[in-house]
Amino acid sequence: MAPSPTGSIHIGNARTALYNYLLARQSSGTFVLRIEDTARDRSTPEFEQAVLDGLGWLGLEWDEGPDAGGEHGPYRQSERLDIHKYWLAKLTAAGHTYRCFCTREELAEERKVAQKAGRAPKYSGKCRNLMAEEVETRLEAGEEAATRFRVMPGQVSFEDMILGRLEEDAGLWGDFIVGRSDGTPVYNFAVVVDDHLMEITDVVRGGDHISNTFKQVVMYEALELELPRFGHMPLTLNAKRQKLSKRDGSVAVEEYREQGYLPEAVVNFIALLGWNPGDERELFTMEELIEAFSMERITKSNAVFDFARLDWFNGMYIRKMEVAELARRAEPFLKEAGLEVPDEDYLRAAVVLEQERVKKLSDFPEALRFFLVEEVEPDMKFLVKKKGTGEETAAALSTVFELVQDFGVQDVEQTEKNLRGMADALGWKAGELFMPIRVAITGSKASPPLFETMRTLGRPRVLLRLRHAIRMLAKNAQDEAFEKSE
Repeated sequence: MAPSPTGSIHIGNARTALYNYLLARQSSGTFVLRIEDTARDRSTPEFEQAVLDGLGWLGLEWDEGPDAGGEHGPYRQSERLDIHKYWLAKLTAAGHTYRCFCTREELAEERKVAQKAGRAPKYSGKCRNLMAEEVETRLEAGEEAATRFRVMPGQVSFEDMILGRLEEDAGLWGDFIVGRSDGTPVYNFAVVVDDHLMEITDVVRGGDHISNTFKQVVMYEALELELPRFGHMPLTLNAKRQKLSKRDGSVAVEEYREQGYLPEAVVNFIALLGWNPGDERELFTMEELIEAFSMERITKSNAVFDFARLDWFNGMYIRKMEVAELARRAEPFLKEAGLEVPDEDYLRAAVVLEQERVKKLSDFPEALRFFLVEEVEPDMKFLVKKKGTGEETAAALSTVFELVQDFGVQDVEQTEKNLRGMADALGWKAGELFMPIRVAITGSKASPPLFETMRTLGRPRVLLRLRHAIRMLAKNAQDEAFEKSE
């Protein structure tokens, strides 16, 4: 995996890294992380750390890399410039390059003319046959000159692990730059040197790199180096079959973490973006993915990113997670929302009641808020009994208050039995009584099972909230009476 530290790891990068990781683990190979920071003006240590953090959060542990070391280092391209210059000199000594003095303005004009004539833009070869004496004179005079690779006409081909045999006519390219005027190599050349020296055998990357691969193939051949195996994955598109944008999935991996997605769910989801196990299975541990993965089952068609499906995966992982672990992962989101956790046992008891309902860890602050605040404000639309009055509801809740005071709420079955008996005594349906109780103690008409919720809240909180709801109903009745008297 060879990301550029010019931004954070995105979902497409993450999928590429995952497939490389699975292939390496399955074949007992070595997973190498190389930081390709040749774009010096856009590469930063902060972005490099974001790359490491994003891949680390997903659980993709590399065997060799800038922080892990290894026998093929250094693993930042910026630290390999002397190596690149040595191999560029070898390429030049073999007669495969020449110096090009064309300015950006001249090259832009060439492209403009080609486009106007309906031709694909490519370098004209203007400097290809300059005499050595002229080149030397111009360099000594201080003229800037890039280094271009001499492209020989003919078909270039390689066998792709995913797409099969790929061919392209090199005559369409024009001679391309391999070294900048300051002597530093460009991406395509540095990659060839580093892959060779790091003994990379398999390169799995996005389909948008195919044009680069053709150019790398001719440089491998010019340097008489053995080609690695290449595999180019189809792209990931949105539901409209368009390139991903931030709105529909092309966001940094760290943002998925901040939004409350579990790394296990994200890995499972992206593994199935363009790959299938050949059966109906959908949920995989990392170990199961390593065992089931095969390059042959990567599809050739583009994958479609679907947020609803990611949410489904995340919900499934939340529901099957051990409660203690889920509570541990939910706690930072609660604290960020300003919610205090009284103790771990209480948090776990609350989490288990919401485990079936939440889709993301970030849902927990809203879902558990009524468990973690002192008081709640009941929704008056649902606090009063349907086709009843506030006075009737207040009287019923006062009786509930006395019942809770006498019997407590720890015995769920007894609490339900008592409240159903009370509803019968009032001549109410059970649901007509349970709804005001639910709204009084949670603030909402939607909550986990009522009696389990009462037990988790505990007698003091339930009594406090019932008292507050009764006072609100009394105040509401007084306000209505005052308005009528006016």
